[in-house]
Amino acid sequence: PVTNMRSFGTHEQPEGTWSDDSSLTFCLAESLCKGFDLSDLAQRFQQWNYQAYWTPHDEVFDIGMSTAQAIDKLRKGEQPILAGGRGESSNGNGSLMRILPLAFYIQNLPIEERFERVKKVSSLTHGHFRSIFACFIYTEVAILLIRGRNPQSAYTEMQGIVANFLVGRFFHAKEIGLFDRVLHGNISEEAES
Repeated sequence: PVTNMRSFGTHEQPEGTWSDDSSLTFCLAESLCKGFDLSDLAQRFQQWNYQAYWTPHDEVFDIGMSTAQAIDKLRKGEQPILAGGRGESSNGNGSLMRILPLAFYIQNLPIEERFERVKKVSSLTHGHFRSIFACFIYTEVAILLIRGRNPQSAYTEMQGIVANFLVGRFFHAKEIGLFDRVLHGNISEEAES
């Protein structure tokens, strides 16, 4: 196991360097300090990519393909909600890696509004339902942790909350089925890979 910071790995960066995902997380957190504004967030993502905003060493040394394509669309004037790829091949963990600050902002909203906000923020770079729904599950667990639940309680409570949210919604059954282990199992019992 990794027990301390490492240096000069895949991208030849010194220890303590944060990633593209962290930079975009900082952009989201900073944007939310001013309110929920997708245009502001889209502008910050562009500043990061094209001007090395929120980078550790004034350079962007890594960016996922889906994120790069979405930010290029934003630069060309695409609406933020439409910038992220919607195809199955556009899935990735980019929006999941940066979504956590949103949990603090949406924690007191009704669940329908929480889902819509998660959908909008994810869709800046990852607009496929699978990416959006993964972000939704993650923020629901985070909100329960913010409210003081221990990790196991937060996880099992999330399962019930999401199950109730899905009642009467017509999301594609195949997509929801991909989350079966998370929503109906116990991921703490899954083998590490």
